[in-house]
Amino acid sequence: MTVPDVRGRIDRVWERLSPAERRVAAMIRHDPELLLVGTSAQLAAESGTSKATVSRLVRSLGFQDAAEVRQNLMSARGTGLPWAAEDAAHVDQRAVEARNLDVAFASLARADRPRLARRVMRARRVLVVGERGAYPIALQLRAQLAQVRPDVRIGPSPGQRLGEEVADLDRRDLVFIVTVRRHAAGVDRVVRHCVGTGADVVVLGDPTAALIAAPAATAVLCPVDSPSAFDSMAALFAVVAAITNDVYEASGPAGRTRVEAVADAYDTLGELAGS
Repeated sequence: MTVPDVRGRIDRVWERLSPAERRVAAMIRHDPELLLVGTSAQLAAESGTSKATVSRLVRSLGFQDAAEVRQNLMSARGTGLPWAAEDAAHVDQRAVEARNLDVAFASLARADRPRLARRVMRARRVLVVGERGAYPIALQLRAQLAQVRPDVRIGPSPGQRLGEEVADLDRRDLVFIVTVRRHAAGVDRVVRHCVGTGADVVVLGDPTAALIAAPAATAVLCPVDSPSAFDSMAALFAVVAAITNDVYEASGPAGRTRVEAVADAYDTLGELAGS
């Protein structure tokens, strides 16, 4: 199912819909990803209808339930091909981002934030993996963690592959694998390989990474949906900041000492403007 297909289905059944169903359908036609990022209760609340009305509409569109709609939308959106919501210029981007953030931080909470921070601090070393669109997120995660603890690596380095980075992983290590839709080929094999070494594996991605993340100890899934043509990484970067701040708090005096040592090294080398 493609996004135009959602709108087409609504158009085909419009005359048969009740007034309440039309209120929900009009919202979805305007922004089909409401079916992906919102619950039936949220759709009902925003449209001033009921969950039963949302369920009836879903069935009228030819689906068994909302889960089937989400699966189809995730498959279509998971290709990463850009599309814009109809009349995207008038969609409240802040409201979309707020929903994305709510879902992302709920996922992070389920990962047990304090325990995740302790796992990061206890690890012998931390490897952060990210390719394609995930690379800037992985780079930010690595840069912030490296302020707090030693031996935080990024992989693959430009022009390199992952083999040398994962060859000697073991149960003392923690691996963050960052992956965003239009996932790099083979990222599922990377997850399985790292898990097989005994390393503690955390997958950070969008909801289309759920199957990829299945073997990992922890998955934090952040929506990247936007009414405009291209995805928004705001929720992912916000979660990266939350994780690294948690690690800073968990690091105690050793983390503060590390931060000061890094700052002193910047000054000594004159690496930052104004140093």
